[in-house]
Amino acid sequence: MTDRESEQRILPLKLADQASESKPGNAGAGKALSPTRDSHDPSTIRSDGASVHDRLSYIHERAQQQPAADFANVFHLMKYQLLWSAFHKLKLNKAPGVDGVSVEDYEANLRSNLQDLESRLQRGAYRPQPSLRRNIPKGNGKTRPLGIACVEDKIVQRAVVMILEQIYEVDFSDDSYGFRPGRSCHDALKTLGRNIGSRKVNFISDSDIRAFFDEVDHDKLLELLRIRISDQRMLRLIVRFLQAGVMIDGDWWKTDKGVPQGSVLSPILANVYLHYVLDKWFERDVKPRLSGEAYLVRYADDFICAFQFHNDAVRFQKALFKRLARFGLSLAEEKSQLLRFGRFAERDCRETHEGKPGVFTFLGFTHYCGHSRAGKFKLKRKTAKQKFRQKLQAMKDWLRLNLTTPIDEVWQTLNRKLQGHYQYYGVSDNWDNLLSYRDKVIELVSRWFGRRSQRSMSKTDFFQQYLPRHPLTRPQRLTNLFV
Repeated sequence: MTDRESEQRILPLKLADQASESKPGNAGAGKALSPTRDSHDPSTIRSDGASVHDRLSYIHERAQQQPAADFANVFHLMKYQLLWSAFHKLKLNKAPGVDGVSVEDYEANLRSNLQDLESRLQRGAYRPQPSLRRNIPKGNGKTRPLGIACVEDKIVQRAVVMILEQIYEVDFSDDSYGFRPGRSCHDALKTLGRNIGSRKVNFISDSDIRAFFDEVDHDKLLELLRIRISDQRMLRLIVRFLQAGVMIDGDWWKTDKGVPQGSVLSPILANVYLHYVLDKWFERDVKPRLSGEAYLVRYADDFICAFQFHNDAVRFQKALFKRLARFGLSLAEEKSQLLRFGRFAERDCRETHEGKPGVFTFLGFTHYCGHSRAGKFKLKRKTAKQKFRQKLQAMKDWLRLNLTTPIDEVWQTLNRKLQGHYQYYGVSDNWDNLLSYRDKVIELVSRWFGRRSQRSMSKTDFFQQYLPRHPLTRPQRLTNLFV
């Protein structure tokens, strides 16, 4: 049986998804397939009883059983059943794209809209529209460009992602965490902590890829995709998204490189790119040539490499510079560093008269060498100063935009924002920073009260009368990243 014929087979592999959920590194590969809203369309089930879920599960199983196989006929899944499932994964109340159509507008005539979309996809007549460019402040005086796609383009992109995930979640490294189902920033931090705290780690290479999402080489990306995807229709569809361009102030701009941030499709394309450029290269070519142990933890384009020996770390940094250049990427040298770090860093710094061990920032946390109550080495983390300032500035801007919003409504949203901050930054050894953030937010809110009207209560009245009756949520517990 040929690869094309085997991919078209429809098998009732209900256990395949369960296996993919339980296997580390593939968490959520099948779990993510259920719709986010309660709605059932009978046309999502084929006449032979096989659902789109079954066919995606078969792709996932084949990718596991045949690591070197390429997939020559996956585009045939881009039909009503998959599009319907993809639509129900879209979030509501999101800004529309260049056509002004919202998710709710599209849903009003969903069946005919999806049938028309399926027809255009299968005839090759579908053309993505350009993304609507929005520049989002980063908090350091710079902005991050985000692309807002049309609802229909989001549906198609989500459907493509649902297919690609079944293949690449099998391939991706266990040390890659960004934008993957069932994986989080906290998981990456746990792995990094385990490497530093229990492995032979004495040096940290903290490297930053300059403007990664803007510099991805389209030709190189297609070359890497062809390792696993030989379906020309699927590759042409991806190319159309990459070349759809962006709309900036009403003008169309060509996109000849990069993957737009904010796109549904961009995260998995970025992960495919860095899987081959960095992760696989590190395991296959770098580690076997080193004298000691080495470990890599990556979240999207943010990664940390840990080494046992200084010479290995230096050699890696030189090789990394050349490796990235081959794929159109470069390092932000002002943000890259090599520092002594780990269980024996303090002792080694005293012996070499280097002062104190260095610190580095990863995923919004400053990492530094500390001690447990027993006096032993302990990797500690605290909210990075830059992130702390950015979060406060974002809160200040939000309050300014809601000067006339009813107080009860503001209070509910404010508590949700605080709770979200606690959930992410509430990790071991960061309690003081959580309380400090809450205190500063309360100070911002007290000023906000004073600006609402001339009759607003004074700062003293706010703290003595209003706040005790309407408390702001407090952090309850910390996430243990050492489990």
